[in-house]
Parts: sequence; C-alpha cells; structure tokens
Amino acid sequence: MTDRGFATKDSHSTAHSSLCAQVPLPEAHHGVVWTELDSTGLHGLCALIARIEAQDNPPYRTSYAEVVEMLKEKRSWKGLAGYATRGIAAGRMVAWAQVVLRDLGGVECMCQGGVDPAFRRIGLGGAVVEWQEAMSRAILSETDYAGPAQITMQLEPGQSELEEHLRLRGFHWARTYYELRAELTKIPPAPDLGRYLSIEPWGKEWEEPARHTSNLLSEIEWGRPPLSEDQWLRGRSAFEADWSFVLVDRRGDRPRVLGFLIASKYVQDWAALGWKEGYIDQMGVLESALSHRGVDALIIAAMTAMAQAGMDRIGTGLGSAHHSGTLAVYDNLGFATVGQTRLYVREV
Repeated sequence: MTDRGFATKDSHSTAHSSLCAQVPLPEAHHGVVWTELDSTGLHGLCALIARIEAQDNPPYRTSYAEVVEMLKEKRSWKGLAGYATRGIAAGRMVAWAQVVLRDLGGVECMCQGGVDPAFRRIGLGGAVVEWQEAMSRAILSETDYAGPAQITMQLEPGQSELEEHLRLRGFHWARTYYELRAELTKIPPAPDLGRYLSIEPWGKEWEEPARHTSNLLSEIEWGRPPLSEDQWLRGRSAFEADWSFVLVDRRGDRPRVLGFLIASKYVQDWAALGWKEGYIDQMGVLESALSHRGVDALIIAAMTAMAQAGMDRIGTGLGSAHHSGTLAVYDNLGFATVGQTRLYVREV
C-alpha cells in the first residue's frame, strides 16, 4: 500500500546507516530470507506490488515512477525485503516494508508494506509489522525533535487481520481518509470571482508563490515547518500541469496566490477502475478567499480541464480533520464518498 493522495513531505536527512545494526532483520522461516531494501530492489518491488494489487484489487495501481519515487535516496527511509529461496518462486521478492520519517508539525514514522498473496498466513506479515515498529523506534531515537512522535500505518478496507494485529500492539484508529468521486458529464458553472480574483493555469511562475501559500496554510492549520523547494516538488511523478490551477489576487502591486490545486494523471489506475479519471492530489485556499468561492472555482476549473481531456470522472482524497466543511463543497459540486482508509497510530 502506497501513500498516494496524502501528505508525504519530509524534512529530515537520510536515516543513519547504524540503524541497520540496531534493528536486526527478521529470522528466516518458510524458505524466506530477509535483507535491507534499497534502490537495487526496484524491479523486484515493482513486480511484488503488482502481484499484491492484482489480488487485492484496490481502486488504484502503483506505477513504476511511483516506486522509483518511494526508493529515492533523498527521502529519509529504511526498507526491508523478503526473498523466497526455494520452489518456483526462488529468488523472487515476496514481502516488503518501508518506514519513512516525516515531519508534519510532529515527527512520525509512516509504515507501509505488503506480502505476496502466495506467501500469506505463514507469519511474514507479523514479522514485517514487528520490524517496522522496531525500526521506527530506532529512527525516532536518533532525531533531535523534542515533541511528540508517532508510528503510523494506513489500512485499506478488508485488512481486518492486520487491523487486529495493530490493536494488539497498542495502535489505535486516529483518522479516516475518504475517497470522493464525481462524474464529469455535468459540470457546475464557474462562480463569479469578481474583478480582481482569477483562476490561472499552472505555470513555473506560480511554483514559488504556491509553495509560499501552502507553507502559510500548513503553519496556520497544523503548525508544520515550511517545505523547501525540493520537498515541495517531490511526489510529482504523475503531475498534470494542464489540470492544475492557482487562484490569483491582483489587487496589490504584484499578483498574490490565494489558493492552488495540484492534479495528477494516474494512467495505470484506469484499467482497474474501468474508466479514465483525473485526480486532485493537493488543494489549499487561504481563508480570505473562501467567501469568494475560491475552492469551488479551483475544483470546477480542474473538472473542466479533465473533461476536455477526455476523462470520465474526477477523484480526490479528504482527511477526517477537514471532512465536514470541505465535504459540503464537494457535495455541492456533485462528488460522492466512494471509499475510505483508516490511519492507525501508536505514540512513542
């Protein structure tokens, strides 16, 4: 399971190599041996994730470019890979895990991973979770952050066995993320923003102003530290500039970005979905623009652009922390809740 659609910006350097010595690899069992996961495991991990998603059939597919992004050395992470040593699967990666250090106003280790469908129910999942928790604690022990820290994991519907395993280890359900979707057959008319506000197509000239707006919103809403330029540009393997927009205020001496919408084209998802869909990955609007229906204007601009590009539907994700107010906007624009994932957390 990957973390698409949710904030994944981190601000720490690569975890110290000494952590590998502190956290032992799981013991080999059932013909599976463990090793550290790094960029050399790219193709094996791509194949493993494809087998997992073919069996579990989530409403998305993870692309090669997304796996490349996951394994970038600039990200602060540690990984684990399990390889079969016998039978027809000998030499194949059959289990994986990753722990990513993130600073989202409070330091956390985000865990993700999976087990090949042919190797489930033999204890590999439990070994992965145990390693993830131990590695998370080791990583967090080497940070200089004095505030609260968490270990987090997102669960898809149907992962009841993993959910029970996490509960037994002291994790609790902390937040729900909702998947929303709308047909692009009927798009509401764009609101009148007045004389000085306008929706502008994404361009390089808006990158820095949009980053500034995003940092301001993160500070106000979450108390998060600002993203650097490099952090702001990460995770854009499927970014679609033609579907992305900024809300601009021209009342001052120079244009000011009051809001932004970043959209992506996850082509690899379309076969699983059964239709072509554009996706809103990130959106933020300053409070001063809310009364002018700036959120509506950005979403409608994206809907219109996606429809013109031949998309059938538009999707996005929404966290429970912003669920009530923002959901009302999406409801009015024809979106419906079509799924959810749960975030499980353990404080450290």
